[in-house]
Amino acid sequence: MKEMDKALLTQLFQDKPIPGTVLEHFQTQLIAQIVANPVDFGKEKRIVELRKWGIGLVISLMVAGLAFGVFLWFERNIVFQGLNALWFMVSGLTYVSDLQQIGHVILEKLILLRELETGLSLLWGVISWPIFGLVSVFVIFRSANQVQNEKPSI
Repeated sequence: MKEMDKALLTQLFQDKPIPGTVLEHFQTQLIAQIVANPVDFGKEKRIVELRKWGIGLVISLMVAGLAFGVFLWFERNIVFQGLNALWFMVSGLTYVSDLQQIGHVILEKLILLRELETGLSLLWGVISWPIFGLVSVFVIFRSANQVQNEKPSI
């Protein structure tokens, strides 16, 4: 049995010349596809440049938002004092009492929204990991299925 396997392996890995007609047909098919779909390298460079700028913009916006959020979190007393000072300066204007009533209604609703936010954050903490797991499994199996179903381009 080993001699037969050895013979099959040597036959399998022997270098045989490819016929010229097959090579010419392959070459013409390849050139036809290149001519039909030329690559615009200038466009590719512009796309890479735009992606680089886009990534830089996204990172800078995220850092600015995070820095602003950290500032509001740690320095909220200063922000509230500044808003109170601004409110005191504006309080002498007309229609301010109406605005104050609207402000009190908004503050009452914000207290309700804080409780709702706490409930939603607790709920999200409970259900976020299972959702993340399901989405991960879906992405993995979907991408593996697409790789298996791809057809060769030539």
